[in-house]
Amino acid sequence: MRFFALSFDKVILRFGLMMACVIIGLFSGQPLIAILALPIFISATMGVSFMPEKKEDDKSVVVGLTDNERGKRKAA
Repeated sequence: MRFFALSFDKVILRFGLMMACVIIGLFSGQPLIAILALPIFISATMGVSFMPEKKEDDKSVVVGLTDNERGKRKAA
């Protein structure tokens, strides 16, 4: 679980889900369903992502240049 890692379109979807919980809960006469909107609201505002974190392997390569190659690069 990571905070502030949610894309904007998913935040909009969570707000829609939150509003659906409130509307359905209050119109059906079940206020406990409407209370479920609170954790959805908090997760949307905090940008909580429940996807597992991707571990990026550091595969960067450092290429060393000899003095002769550096001169060629500057001239080009």
